[in-house]
Amino acid sequence: MGEFDNDDGPVEGTKTSASTLPCAQCGADLAFNPGQAQLKCEYCGHTQVIEFSADAAVVEYDLNDAISRYLGQIPRMEQTGQRQVGCQDCGADIIVEAGSTTARCDYCGGKRIIEEEMPPEVLRPEALLPFTFDSGNAVERFRKWLAGEGFWKRLWTRLVRPSALQQRSSVDDLHGIYVPFWTYDSNAHSNWTAQAGYYYYVTESYTDSEGKRQTRQVRKIRWVWTSGSRRDHFDDWLVCASQQYYKGDLQKLMKKIEPFPTKQMVPYDDKYLAGFRAEMYSIDLKAGWSYARDGMQSECKSRCASDVPGDTHRFLDVRTSFFGQSFKHVLLPVYVMGYRFQDKQYNVLINGSTGEVQGGAPLSWIKILILSLVLAAIIGGGIALAVVFGGNNASHGTQPGTTTEQSALPSPYFLPVNFKLNGNDEVWQLEFQFTGANDAEKMKNWEEFKSKGLKAQVEREAERVIKLDKRSSYTTLGQKVQKALDQKFKLEDGKPRFSNVRVSEPRATKSRQK
Repeated sequence: MGEFDNDDGPVEGTKTSASTLPCAQCGADLAFNPGQAQLKCEYCGHTQVIEFSADAAVVEYDLNDAISRYLGQIPRMEQTGQRQVGCQDCGADIIVEAGSTTARCDYCGGKRIIEEEMPPEVLRPEALLPFTFDSGNAVERFRKWLAGEGFWKRLWTRLVRPSALQQRSSVDDLHGIYVPFWTYDSNAHSNWTAQAGYYYYVTESYTDSEGKRQTRQVRKIRWVWTSGSRRDHFDDWLVCASQQYYKGDLQKLMKKIEPFPTKQMVPYDDKYLAGFRAEMYSIDLKAGWSYARDGMQSECKSRCASDVPGDTHRFLDVRTSFFGQSFKHVLLPVYVMGYRFQDKQYNVLINGSTGEVQGGAPLSWIKILILSLVLAAIIGGGIALAVVFGGNNASHGTQPGTTTEQSALPSPYFLPVNFKLNGNDEVWQLEFQFTGANDAEKMKNWEEFKSKGLKAQVEREAERVIKLDKRSSYTTLGQKVQKALDQKFKLEDGKPRFSNVRVSEPRATKSRQK
């Protein structure tokens, strides 16, 4: 972790830019060649390797120390003649090379562009993630995304997008921009309390629509207070430091093009910015940590929820403390573009490292209406056929004086175990499955279970085991009942008849209803 060892003044904000780098062969401007650690002259084709310093390293800075000292001792950028331009429509601030011109905003397309005074002090990024492909490749990726990649996406696109979308959509602007981010590392310690819920089943009687008495299995929940703690470590938690990406659909698009492979970042060198634009950060370090802390707390709560035992939970309360926080300021590559279709503008972001494309796209409401009508007709036709053939089966499938019974293999099978203990009637829930190599064997096993009267025998055996060791956990009871059933009830080949035996919570009453 980096140490503060000088007395530089406070830093107001970040303004970064590419320097103008002349070609050694012809004097024209060099530009970073995406995917290669080199600069390339767009005029004569000469290339120049970007050499790494042996001392170069990506440094993490202590967060609490930086906030308390107001960033004054972190390395800053040198002034290189760049200028800052601002958009009066959306407020974006972009740093461009000296001598370059810009007439439209990279984000909103607005034309009210004014030149602003560059602040005298700027914070230098610690690292950046270079672009891995050029703008031409970015347009190709956009076209593939617009058409739909993969069979199902392509089919969906054809079903709901306008047919002329590919031919009539025009790319207005495409810019490769290094977007400012904060990365935060932190340790977290969480203490949690919750009510853990354990499912169990009881048999209830009811009267059906024909006035007949029936029984059914009803799921209940036993609630138990529990608690625990855990430790977590977060590495390179990203927070976008540009307010532009918290407006409109850009916030969702930025999240969708993540993740960025931050482990592939290189120490900052302004040569990587040659030919690209870089945005200044408009969310400071302290505000960025607030975003990161909220996200980490949400993740800690989710992880604690997965630690709660049982089948479900409620009233989860998590208290998380953070320590050992560090940060760094980085630049990440994003292609920002807009395209027009039928006089409407749509935004698209492309991850300049992974190539992930996300953006807005128009819908064809006529196609959607036709698709809805077709689906409704298919569903309606299916229901009509079911009614017709179901009626025929009901009329012709059963001879007078006979009844039919459709059986289905229950999985799992629920069996109430009833017995009296200490003057109370108790209802325990036994749950198991029928074994077999296939459905036919499982069905045969179940039919034997019914025809041989094994239900009552299994209930008595489970009652015997539960009474002997009632204080054991339900998991242990299930294992003991499984062992007892394996010894007493076997198939013809000697294999167990039942599997996945579980015992659930009892219900105690003064007198059981008959």
